[in-house]
Amino acid sequence: MTEKKRPNVTGKGPALTREMLELFKEMTEGGLKLSDEASQKMKAVLEERTQEFNKVIKMAFLKTVKAGEVAYDCKEMTLEMQAAVGSGDEARAMEILEILTNDLDELLHKIKTFVVRMT
Repeated sequence: MTEKKRPNVTGKGPALTREMLELFKEMTEGGLKLSDEASQKMKAVLEERTQEFNKVIKMAFLKTVKAGEVAYDCKEMTLEMQAAVGSGDEARAMEILEILTNDLDELLHKIKTFVVRMT
């Protein structure tokens, strides 16, 4: 398995997450070029994740390297999804949304259960 090439993401989790949330906002406000059902599902998922991340964006785990890597990957997937939506490729957009949703849920769980250990 090859390691993905990423820029240095140490401590950049909150910034990358904010950028991703901004992309979510652009997509939902810009009108989705998908069927009504797919548009409603995507809009609901993106708005729900935006609300969840706005609650936890200042938590400590987001500043870790691992969270930065995941946030970077999620932002890249969001850009891919935005391109798929823009080109009207509904199947690809929904496929990316499914993967992105799972990754974001995993990240949210890690953020909420992260405990800072003081030694």
